[in-house]
Amino acid sequence: MTERPKRPRIPFSGIQFPLFAAKPDGWWPCELHSAAFPAGLLPRLERAWASNPKARRKDRLPTWALTELLLELEPALLAVSTDLRADAWLRAMRPSADTTVVALALEAWVCGHVAPHQGDVPWGEIIGEALQLQWKPARPDLLERGVRANSTAEPSEAAYKMLATFLAASWVDQGRRLGGRDTDQGSSWVMGPASPDGDRSVFLWPPTRLARSGEQGYSTHYLRFNVVTLPHDERLLVRVIPHVARMAATQPAYIPRRSHYEPATATMLLYAPSGVLRGTERDTLLRAPVTVTGVKDEMRWTWKPGLPQILSRLPSSDLFPLPDQVRKDPARFASPSEAGDGQGSKPRAFLQHSTGYNYFKEDEDGDDSGARETGGHPTGTGFQPIDHLTVFEALAPVLEEHHLVPVTPAQEVKPLSRRLPKKRTQEGVEYPIELWHATPRTADAVHLVLTRILGLVHIAADDDDALESFYRGNEFSVRLRLAKPGLLLGGWPKATDSDPDKRRRARQAALEERARLWQDEFPPGDRPVGCLIELEGPGYYKAARLEDPKKPLKNALPSRCNRLVQIVKPVNRDPNPDAKSTGLHPFENTEVRKQDIERITAALLDLLRQLGRLPVVPPLFGTAPLEVSALWLSHAGPHFVPMLLRMRTDGTATGQLIPSQNHPVEPEIPIELVPAALTEGRGKVKRTDQEALTCFLRGALAEDDTHDRLFIARAATLRNKGIWPWLSNQHITPDELVWPGVSLTDPEAMPVPRTPASLRGLRIVRINDNNDELPHGFGIGPAPEAAEPAAGLDGADGRQDQEDSPLDTTDGSGAVGDDVSGEVGDVAAANSAPALPELPYGWGRFSGVARWKERGYLAINPRPDTSQLPKGVSKLSGPGNDSKNGQNPTSLHIHTSFLQDGDDPDQVALYVQTLRRFHSHTTKATRLPMILHLGKLMEEYIP
Repeated sequence: MTERPKRPRIPFSGIQFPLFAAKPDGWWPCELHSAAFPAGLLPRLERAWASNPKARRKDRLPTWALTELLLELEPALLAVSTDLRADAWLRAMRPSADTTVVALALEAWVCGHVAPHQGDVPWGEIIGEALQLQWKPARPDLLERGVRANSTAEPSEAAYKMLATFLAASWVDQGRRLGGRDTDQGSSWVMGPASPDGDRSVFLWPPTRLARSGEQGYSTHYLRFNVVTLPHDERLLVRVIPHVARMAATQPAYIPRRSHYEPATATMLLYAPSGVLRGTERDTLLRAPVTVTGVKDEMRWTWKPGLPQILSRLPSSDLFPLPDQVRKDPARFASPSEAGDGQGSKPRAFLQHSTGYNYFKEDEDGDDSGARETGGHPTGTGFQPIDHLTVFEALAPVLEEHHLVPVTPAQEVKPLSRRLPKKRTQEGVEYPIELWHATPRTADAVHLVLTRILGLVHIAADDDDALESFYRGNEFSVRLRLAKPGLLLGGWPKATDSDPDKRRRARQAALEERARLWQDEFPPGDRPVGCLIELEGPGYYKAARLEDPKKPLKNALPSRCNRLVQIVKPVNRDPNPDAKSTGLHPFENTEVRKQDIERITAALLDLLRQLGRLPVVPPLFGTAPLEVSALWLSHAGPHFVPMLLRMRTDGTATGQLIPSQNHPVEPEIPIELVPAALTEGRGKVKRTDQEALTCFLRGALAEDDTHDRLFIARAATLRNKGIWPWLSNQHITPDELVWPGVSLTDPEAMPVPRTPASLRGLRIVRINDNNDELPHGFGIGPAPEAAEPAAGLDGADGRQDQEDSPLDTTDGSGAVGDDVSGEVGDVAAANSAPALPELPYGWGRFSGVARWKERGYLAINPRPDTSQLPKGVSKLSGPGNDSKNGQNPTSLHIHTSFLQDGDDPDQVALYVQTLRRFHSHTTKATRLPMILHLGKLMEEYIP
């Protein structure tokens, strides 16, 4: 076969972030109407809320719930303000004399959230008498914005709440096309559900049904419009990102709970071609949340609290199908023609798929025991670089009509070296590990990982103890002990009492008894021991109607037995040397599959991480030793669990919890002891106790110390709820520190900021990892025909890869992992799909740091090795590629907020980016820097 010649690499001239900025003189006036909240009703609601014994903040009504209800039920509304004293509470294109939906939503909100304790009050009558909406014409400028004192744009409420909706409507009403699958006959774009945050999406309709190995599902794409700001950028920015929408086609078998304190929930999308309720001017999707209980055939769906009372009294209540009917037969309500009934329900209803959902496979009668096989969704996630840039180019002329233009490419901050600093761990440490309830092949896999992957030498025990082995290496050693807990690892019968309180008490008693047995059998030692525990998956225990011991093990072993937990599934499958997937091949001529070696390796490395095997943080600026710290803020029902983590210059890592009533003194402890403290219930503070939280955070900054230290502040959690307002986009000012808990909203009482000279050695970097606020990034360069062959280009080591033919399914750039061609069938499908327009420039993936305004940077991680889809394969072109997984290069915003004199902001930003890849337990780059990633991993031990 003739080898294909390599094409010239395209040098990147800039990093394109697909954002649009309002022109300085741009304006977009719109004609609409607004109405204020009934003034006479508000005082009574505030009194009722103040008397509610479950109200957390007596001075603030839970208006978020009312906003959600109104936007879920009334598509005629453009925006709903959470401020009931605002002049414009409701905004709509035209005034409506029919206030039925608003009245019903208000009644459900008051009875369910504000005053559930006042069941004898006739709230329906009170609201009906008070609800006299006075609609007034308004002409806001959708591009109106001011500029904060720190040179950050301040979009008006109209821009934040409505600009995305008007842009989405413009795309739909003008019949715009991207040029791929949306040119198919019968395809069109429809308006997606409204959002309380002002975001709006347009969905490509109708969705496509997919099938793969018995898995069934619907799939389509949507474009999400939203307004964003970045620190020190005076421009109003608009982000438009393509997303994958996945919907169910078969009965769901499992929907996970996202919170230990709340029931499982799911979302239905409701679509009616002629509009909803009273007939809107365009097709619309509504979002309908449901509450989920049970699994498999015992699963039940109900509307979220408040909705049933509203839907039964709507003028068109028949438009909303019963949730449990949709659960039983998703295909019938998603596509009535497929069901053969010819009539179907209106609107069509779709269960929106999310990570972790499982479905019964179609046409599966079950095995001999009657159990039906389950699977996931056949649609892959993510998009390709060509898809993002195609959307960007297609939207450019549309948005320019409304005075929004593409932002210019940013420039890369080039590091002094492309190589990561050498990772060093503490040497000479012996880590004790126990292997619980291991099948022989699992024990063999552990031995192979320790010897062949980690490079340790097996030392035979002197006393011929078959239950204990010793493995020695140049940097660390492992003492492995085989433990046989027997029935102590088995599940126990679930409590079946019909009374919820009795059932909860019985379950708690069973948990306590099992924990006592574990403690008796495995008493605690002087130092933590890692436990690699072999257990079956959750489906095994659900089918047997037994309690799954995984979470109880994590909650009990650290504090009662001084053991840290890592769960693995048994290694019990034979390798297949003839399998298509290399993961099923034998590992180095052994009886263990390669993919089993990979997961045992990951489990052992993570267990060593829990035991304290962490890399020593590299020096900043090449020479200065540096202490790195961060505060991870976890949520536990009505409590926060803040964890202060530090990486010392001597290689030790420590953690500290906030003092509480039961533990008034919390010392700094080795990081491997933090799980035991968490499982004891320590370190919790009420969410309303802002003073205690801000005091703890201020102590983390160590204002009286003078040694070099870097504090990494995660804006996504610390800038909210008044914890540290200075971290918000509109307030953060370089080298002018304002302490946590200090309000910045009163211009007459502005605090005096602290300077670096008054806080010697302290450096603060703010990171923002909120995907809803940040753009993706791509390298761009000269057009393919104009590109000259280049030698010795930056990125030849795989840091970035490039493309000179947008629709080619192979990659000749020479980047690591990008020389993978698609399968013949897949390539044929891609070639027969509608072609996307050619991009006018060369493009490719990028990883690194790009400068964005003063002290601000956007950082992108390298593409993971698991992402093998050639970047020329488009998922927008046709359904042939829908089952493939793309890779979205999501950025992280790094703001070098507080530096010492002489510090180079570029090098500090590069240092933080380095910490995202500086791990001892994984080679994958993580979303967060190492110190914060460790805090996130600690959450599994919070009971």
